[in-house]
Amino acid sequence: MKKILYIVAAAAAVAACGTKNATQPEGMGQLSLTAVQEGAYATKANDVLGDFVVDITRPSDGWTKHYDRYIDIPQTISLGSGEYTLTVASPEYRDAGWDLPYYKGSADFTIRVDELTPVNVTATLQNMKVSFVLTESFKSELTSYTIVVTNAASWDAADAGERSLTWSSATGDVEQTAGYFSVAPLRVKVDGYRAVDNSETHSELMIADVAAKDHHVITLDARVTGLVNGVSITIDPSVNDRESNVEVPGWDEVPVDGGDEPGEEPGDEPGDEPGDNPQPSTAPTMTWEANPDFARMAIREGMDVNITITAPEGIADFVIDVDSNILGPVLASPSFGGTTNTDGTVRMDLINNAKMVSVLGGMGVPTGDSLADQKEVVFSLSSLVPMILDYGPAQGSEHTFTLKVTDNKNQSLEKAIVFYVE
Repeated sequence: MKKILYIVAAAAAVAACGTKNATQPEGMGQLSLTAVQEGAYATKANDVLGDFVVDITRPSDGWTKHYDRYIDIPQTISLGSGEYTLTVASPEYRDAGWDLPYYKGSADFTIRVDELTPVNVTATLQNMKVSFVLTESFKSELTSYTIVVTNAASWDAADAGERSLTWSSATGDVEQTAGYFSVAPLRVKVDGYRAVDNSETHSELMIADVAAKDHHVITLDARVTGLVNGVSITIDPSVNDRESNVEVPGWDEVPVDGGDEPGEEPGDEPGDEPGDNPQPSTAPTMTWEANPDFARMAIREGMDVNITITAPEGIADFVIDVDSNILGPVLASPSFGGTTNTDGTVRMDLINNAKMVSVLGGMGVPTGDSLADQKEVVFSLSSLVPMILDYGPAQGSEHTFTLKVTDNKNQSLEKAIVFYVE
């Protein structure tokens, strides 16, 4: 349901008597406010137009008039002739809050003697909504979990506490509870315990492509990766859906021939509500024809590890973090030039690491210009992964490759692939 909040102001000017002074412009008028409300609203003050705060300002001399609640405004307000700005906003604003949408809008108007001036103000959603979808696998594999979302600059920032919200399995309403955040890049952290052995699992995601009115629907999925390493949690940014029912159009304008109506999005048909035909996501995706579910795979000669990476905005960065007690040291050696992360994994930067690009490119692994700015690449690890067998690995040992792709709009996708020795 689209939520549209309107305040309609009519300024009726009448002749005034008295002397001209600094606080009383020559000629008086009256401002009459009327509310028009469309859509379904909750009972919280932030959704009820009658509880919105209203400010009238006169920029020429800084004169202001404030009303704590729209419902308390008198039918007419005497104003001197001149230029004004009318602003309406939800009464409560926080950088992070439960069920706390924040609406705001403003419009300039002029009071003229003996003229009627209508003014329309649309209060649009200024913050972002975040909600979660949990797959059946996630709910069955994890006995308990917590999800923390913040829009602070980092987890350790001084204001991280007041800019964060936590969802928990203990409440039982994760999928029914939405959080609202001021517009800034989102960080998502998931910590959970596996049902079968209570082992811990952790995952993080950064969502940099954000804007007001966005509804980030984040799907959490869990896959079994063995009794030792527990489960890996995949947070897939490609399912972020900026829902059309959160979009709030602006006030009516005269359409230009050949153009879209104000508030329409590309793809809307005549008669559609703005945003009824949202454009598809351009975030990166990965598909693996030989293993569509990216399930745990045995290492064999001639194995098929050909993954199609699609990035409509073009690939900007592509790295692989390798967690392997056998292949890791090899990749970190001077021969390959990989770098060791703080958690002990070894990073393969396939675009910016010149040594890595040169060596792996000769092994048939797409690197460098074969990845940079490409919109679709068939990425192959078919020759690299079987190298593990050459070093006599222990039976049952696991080797994890975490693929991380970021496009030119800073949209990212991360996939962890677990290989094991039979």
